[in-house]
Amino acid sequence: MACILVTLRLGLHDLLSHRRLALAMSFSIAIAFGMLAILEVYRTGVVDKYTELAPNFLLVHENQSLGEFYGSRLSSQVGEQLSEMGISMVIPEIHALTGTSAQNAILLRGIDLEHYTRLESFSILSGRSLQPGDLPRQAMVGWRLARSRNLKIGDVISLRGRNFNIVGIFQNGTYMDNQAWISLADAQALLGWDQDVSIYIIPEEGILHEGDLLPGGISISRKGESLQFIAAQFQPMIDLLRLVVVALGIATALALTNILWRLAWRRRHEMAILRTTGFSTFSLAGYLLAQAGGITLLGILLGALFTLVFITGVKVAVPSFTIVPRLEPQTALSSLGWVSLMMLTGSLLPVWWLSHLNLAQLLHSE
Repeated sequence: MACILVTLRLGLHDLLSHRRLALAMSFSIAIAFGMLAILEVYRTGVVDKYTELAPNFLLVHENQSLGEFYGSRLSSQVGEQLSEMGISMVIPEIHALTGTSAQNAILLRGIDLEHYTRLESFSILSGRSLQPGDLPRQAMVGWRLARSRNLKIGDVISLRGRNFNIVGIFQNGTYMDNQAWISLADAQALLGWDQDVSIYIIPEEGILHEGDLLPGGISISRKGESLQFIAAQFQPMIDLLRLVVVALGIATALALTNILWRLAWRRRHEMAILRTTGFSTFSLAGYLLAQAGGITLLGILLGALFTLVFITGVKVAVPSFTIVPRLEPQTALSSLGWVSLMMLTGSLLPVWWLSHLNLAQLLHSE
């Protein structure tokens, strides 16, 4: 143990003697660690917000469309057909994307005021929820939409050129926090759809099943399935970025190997003397591991700070969708494990080199 402590102190002493080099290497590790951490917290955020399936509800929508967002339009006759099939509850809704550009696009949801509270769980942060018998042109907005547009209770929100009074701001914890909810009748009038709707939501009662097709190009899917499709669209980009991060990590590990080898080479005479006085190869490895550990620890701290600043100050969004970062224990552990692997990889080659020094030749040359 005493031998290991000696080599650890020697390693830390040399590390402090080369502060600039150690700091530069720590910054390299911080960048690699921060990029991986940022990538993982956003990937977890996408999975958390866009992959929830409703266990008890099915979605009736136009085939080849993302009915839960936009692109589906069904006539009222479809709703009548569903009722005639014996389905106990047929809930119509309108889901559309309004706006003239990516900057002012808003996810619109026209809801059945009698039944919408059965479909979604949400909490009212301010104001009240929409209720049966409300006057026209009333709206509820998700808190993320309200924050991005600086909206509050009593303000108006413009939807397709028509103003709606905001009576409530809600929080759902999913992508719906980016939506504006209005009554179904208001949405039909706003879009000029007469009695048409985007989707029908029905309970799973064994009459229709996920994957069924109805005449007229109508599909039955699980409520929330479209969200998984949206999440899947991000996956190729995330995989590509992960390859970039892995390549950066390999380059960082090679750079760490080179630096540790050069530091060990400067101490090759001392290492040889310690070996001749009884120090084991394992204890000498502590010399390099102390330096690698010090550089890596500083890199992790800087990388964590960089990650925190980035996810706090940078808003990652596409039109009407905000990707919310989410940190989970397994994300932190995987990132720390990856950085530890970089440290060990950068240390193994110099340690192997130290263990194979020809002591007699090295002492003679000195």
